[in-house]
Amino acid sequence: MPIDFDCAVCKHRIRVPDGAEGKRTKCPKCHAIQPVPSGQEDEFRLKDSEFEDKSQAKPSSTSLDDVFGTLPSKAPPKPERNPYGDNDQEEAPNPYAAPATYSSQVGANAARAEALEKIQTPALICVILTGLGIATNLVFLIIMTIWTLSAPDAANAAVTVGIQTVIIAFATAMQGLALYGAFQARDLKNFGLAWAGFIIALLPCSFLCILTIPISVWGMMVLSDGSVQRQFTS
Repeated sequence: MPIDFDCAVCKHRIRVPDGAEGKRTKCPKCHAIQPVPSGQEDEFRLKDSEFEDKSQAKPSSTSLDDVFGTLPSKAPPKPERNPYGDNDQEEAPNPYAAPATYSSQVGANAARAEALEKIQTPALICVILTGLGIATNLVFLIIMTIWTLSAPDAANAAVTVGIQTVIIAFATAMQGLALYGAFQARDLKNFGLAWAGFIIALLPCSFLCILTIPISVWGMMVLSDGSVQRQFTS
């Protein structure tokens, strides 16, 4: 009667002829060399293997887990603890702390307030001086027109008045641009017009140009500051 036994390595069933008890044979699958058991040992082994197969058989009753599978847990997995890291628990966020957007907004408002404080004084002085310059030009034009027309020997009074009007009107228009640029600088609106306003204020367009020159230089120095430049809207 042939002897059947399982390979000790790969559990493959090996069959050898009768009379090979105590000898060595090679597994046809994994080629492992192993001894051939005797017939009595094989009988006990077969009985044990049948008992193990029956004990390991799947029960006939079917549970809900077999049908639907194991339901995933809703609880999030706990983070693994680092044995080499800091064992202290992480600090919980403060529910009463101000949001990050609020902090950034406060910082932006503080930077804008600082820029306004730097530019306000030269811009306001330039507004006042250019406004007075425009008023001075208009008063001067009225006085020169009356004086020219009232002169008894003015042969070409109309031509003289026309030339004076054109010159003073041009100077007044330039002062108006300087005034508008000073307003743009004061409100931190248009950076280019703010520069143009301070530059035009340097020109001798009124009798107050001597006073506007240092103020214009002061304003341009403030506009050269990078923290002030970034606060302009355009």
